[in-house]
Amino acid sequence: MNKTEIAGVILSSLFVAGEAVETEVFSRFSDDENDDIDVIVQELISDLEMRESGLLVKRIGNKIQLCTNRKYAETIKELFVPTVSETLSKSVMETLSVIAYRQPVTRSEISDVRGVNSNYAVSALMEMDLIKEVGRKNVLGRPALLATTDEFLRHFGMNSLDDLPVLDVDDPAENDPVDELMLTEEVL
Repeated sequence: MNKTEIAGVILSSLFVAGEAVETEVFSRFSDDENDDIDVIVQELISDLEMRESGLLVKRIGNKIQLCTNRKYAETIKELFVPTVSETLSKSVMETLSVIAYRQPVTRSEISDVRGVNSNYAVSALMEMDLIKEVGRKNVLGRPALLATTDEFLRHFGMNSLDDLPVLDVDDPAENDPVDELMLTEEVL
């Protein structure tokens, strides 16, 4: 297959998958190493962005996903999204911030940081697929360890956890992680 055909296979596969796909899945279509696929993916991303296409390919860690162009978000909302929109409450955002910055973390550790029981917020975040259980802590009772998901990255428009706002540890009052995340939250 030539580069154009491989790009077509990648784009078509992302459309059918409906979710993020690891780039290494496409390496079998290339005669060269994985780097060749990364080059093709980057060219595909650039080409779609340059043409201001309605569909874009976005990197999320070592995965790629087909998504809509933000430029057309308002029009898409008018066409398909009901007028009722759900935003995250302050308590849920606080819980999500603790998980994002301290992951993997247990429910009790979250509650200790917040100073209140966080069970409802954790359940709500799991239901929204923003967090997930990633294992068990090796202590008495083996509590579940929680971490953010790829959906969390998509929701906040990040490629990886490295994109989280940096907190000023010298003056914690200056940087509230909840406020930092709220600045990046996108509702679509």
